Amino acid sequence: MYNGKFNIVGNNNLFVIWGLIVHIIFLWGVLDVNFHSPIIKELPNVPILENAPAKRLVLFVADGLRFRTFIEAPPKYLKYVMTNKGAWGISHTRMPTESRPGIVAICAGLYEDPSAIFKGWKENPVDFDSIFNQSHFSWVWGSPDIIPIFTKDAKGNVYGDSYPPEWQNFDIMHGQIWRLDSWVFDKYIDWLRGEAHKVKNTERIILFLHLLGCDTTGHTAKPYSREYVDNMNYVDRKIEEIVQMTENFFGDNGTAYIFTADHGMTDWGSHGSGSTDETETPLIVWGKGISAFNFHQNVEQVDITPLISSLIGTPIPINNEGVLPWQYLNATNFKYINRALLNNLKQLTYQVKANHKMNCEDTGFVDWREMELNNKISIFDKYLENEDSNEKLNEIVDAIKLAKNSLIYFRQYQRTRFLLYLSVMWIGWIMLLFFKIIGTKRRLVNSFTLLVIDSVFIILVVTIFIMHKVSGCNNWRLPWYAFLAAISSWLAVRSTIMYSIKLKMDSNKYYLTIIAEIIFLLVTMFIGLTYRCALSIGMLCTIFTQKIALKNSLNLFCWTALFLAVFPLLPVVEPYPRVYIVLLSVCIVTIAVALKMQSKYRKAVEIFRLVVTGLIYLEFIDGRNWVSWIILLITPLYILIYSAQLRKRMQGIVLSLFCPLVLLSASYEPFFFIILALHLSCWQQFNAFSVQSDQNTINPLTMEELLKAAILMLYTLLCFFGTGNMATISSFDPSWTRHFVTVFSPFTMFLLILLKISIPLILIGCTSHTLGSSNIFLGVLLLGDCLSLPLMYCVTPQGSWLDIGSAISRFTIAISLPCLIVLLHYLSYPLVTFSPSKFKLYINLKRKCIV
Repeated sequence: MYNGKFNIVGNNNLFVIWGLIVHIIFLWGVLDVNFHSPIIKELPNVPILENAPAKRLVLFVADGLRFRTFIEAPPKYLKYVMTNKGAWGISHTRMPTESRPGIVAICAGLYEDPSAIFKGWKENPVDFDSIFNQSHFSWVWGSPDIIPIFTKDAKGNVYGDSYPPEWQNFDIMHGQIWRLDSWVFDKYIDWLRGEAHKVKNTERIILFLHLLGCDTTGHTAKPYSREYVDNMNYVDRKIEEIVQMTENFFGDNGTAYIFTADHGMTDWGSHGSGSTDETETPLIVWGKGISAFNFHQNVEQVDITPLISSLIGTPIPINNEGVLPWQYLNATNFKYINRALLNNLKQLTYQVKANHKMNCEDTGFVDWREMELNNKISIFDKYLENEDSNEKLNEIVDAIKLAKNSLIYFRQYQRTRFLLYLSVMWIGWIMLLFFKIIGTKRRLVNSFTLLVIDSVFIILVVTIFIMHKVSGCNNWRLPWYAFLAAISSWLAVRSTIMYSIKLKMDSNKYYLTIIAEIIFLLVTMFIGLTYRCALSIGMLCTIFTQKIALKNSLNLFCWTALFLAVFPLLPVVEPYPRVYIVLLSVCIVTIAVALKMQSKYRKAVEIFRLVVTGLIYLEFIDGRNWVSWIILLITPLYILIYSAQLRKRMQGIVLSLFCPLVLLSASYEPFFFIILALHLSCWQQFNAFSVQSDQNTINPLTMEELLKAAILMLYTLLCFFGTGNMATISSFDPSWTRHFVTVFSPFTMFLLILLKISIPLILIGCTSHTLGSSNIFLGVLLLGDCLSLPLMYCVTPQGSWLDIGSAISRFTIAISLPCLIVLLHYLSYPLVTFSPSKFKLYINLKRKCIV
């Protein structure tokens, strides 16, 4: 009676649907548990600070200006300010060290809402509070990628303008990069001469100048170049001019100034990761209300937000995480400093209470942290009404530290239970998958046992929701994760009763050897996600596998595997082009085509494409207008002129993809592609399968197929990490795409770099048609999901931001690896099989049938 019910293992459609649901929930759940959005709506505002030292503030942000270059050769005026007029220090940024997150940290006091990545990059709505929202009026000028963040859907108090997007041209010879900054300075001067008189006596005014010149120059000419230093000095001279004009116009000594940067830059002109050059930026503060004694104080980037608010007296943005660096303020007014710090404490406490409420188990429970913060705020409020001294300053600072720690605690509240439920759900899915690929249905199943299991499951689910309802908590995240874990466990236990294990072996002689190799390859891949060099050991293992376990041996296979093992040991490809290496690869392929290709027509066409590609790379031909794009766009069509016979078609795929890869390469990537292609061609000789024989099979998965699945995963990881790592996507350099586009276009550039990474993966997808039955993909899914489980616990919001970003990348790659391999397999199918002649024959036959 119960044997046919809830049998997901035996129902392919239900199995696929459940597997897809579990993978999405697992990926989303791990990120949700660790990186839940810091933005909470409708928090109360702290009061406006009366008698603020400054009426207005001018904020200069030099995009991409790193501290090392700045301090090694400080520009004249800002050096004078640091020495004689103000305070300064290092502003420490966080990953990702990009413009938008950096600007949001400076102006809103929070590290970017993780959900914002799904809303687009350029024109996100203002769904977080900022210093501009809290000001009386704000004017902002700068990049079209930054300014709309604050002006779109603003409340009528934020005005701004930006230059055309096509001005962000990375071609330093023709882009007139300095005009990006000069346009911003000119806009400010026009405002000063035109509209400034309307707010001459108005308080709480913010003027924001976003200066992109250093970032653009650094990408093209590099941060150690003369052009970069000249751009920095140009900004310095214009700031001096702006300050002088501002002081002359207002004449009330009521303006404060802040100069900083959103992120730094590496020596090779990239940013996005967590190196010191990328995370250390200059911070200089001077003017009204600032301690003018050459004071040095390092801060976190989010600390700039409460500093700006305190200087002009505006409420601190409601989701601010920064702590006021009170040492920057003029020490003559300790009462104001105390009140500014108290406002900071209140604003953080509001967030502590809101986060506790979001993650509660009992809404009537008041945590001791909340009680202590409430008591301290009450004491400080009463004390500061009657006293005017600095006696309470250190106590308020200590209370702010408690508030920060409490905020972190409640944001990570119940994290252990969340991870436990996710682990149970994932283990249940792995068991279900295990029985799917190597299980056989039992002839006799105890129906009473299944009935007991079903009853226990129902009781457990009801208990989960009753307990949550009784607790009175409005947050349903935890019970839903518990419910999914219960479903997964229930299905796994039912499958254990209904199925037995039957693992097929083609040969019993090397049974233990194959198991050991599979485990060894999994360990190698697990380590290789962190240390690339481990993948070299995995490639050496494939030689042993072919000779011993799979009983195949080719000299070409062994030599190419040895060469592939070298690439993870080489330095990561840097964006700065090594032209001679790339051109050498083009010459080698050209010679091979001239000597080996038999068709004179195809030989002439291939050599012509390679020569044109080389001339574009040498910049004798400007490929940006149409030549490079033509080579890229006709690649799929060019593949189809080759015969559908597998060996010839693979040759056409390799040669066709080689030219676009060269145009996107910076160093030894083409050599990696060539050797990988030669290595994978050996699998076509090992396996006498045509692509048509790769059909679904009902046979159980064999150990040999499971071993091939592990090798296929290793090749895929080698494509990701053989020439670099996934961080190169976020820290790209425009030189990679210089033969296609130089005008800054994040979407286009990202797609081109993604294409560069995908080209070696396409070869893996084409080769997968030669590895055997589709059972291998179930093996890939099983091994990949086993690899994902321990990586889940490596994802953490604690530690350095480089470590956090790397852990997310490793986990995401591991969980998406099986899906990627299956996707590549099916997407590559038309490339391997489609033939215009067959299509023409099909049309003719169809016409005859109609007639």
